[in-house]
Amino acid sequence: MSEVSEYPEHDKLARIRDKSQTIGEFLDMGPWTLCKFDGNAWYPYPFMKALAEWFEIDEQVLENEKRTMLAKQRELNDG
Repeated sequence: MSEVSEYPEHDKLARIRDKSQTIGEFLDMGPWTLCKFDGNAWYPYPFMKALAEWFEIDEQVLENEKRTMLAKQRELNDG
């Protein structure tokens, strides 16, 4: 039986980091804008959000895990 991590979204991010980093660096160096079509028009779309969607990373869960990590670290520092 495998141990369930306290931070599963961070674990998922760590598993895809190499691929995500490579794609992100490529997109960041170009003189282009990533766009998304909403049915009526194209609009600029942040590539970091597109990467999170592509790799199925829930940005809100990731942020919540970060806040939990920071809170625990503060407790350790104050304790």
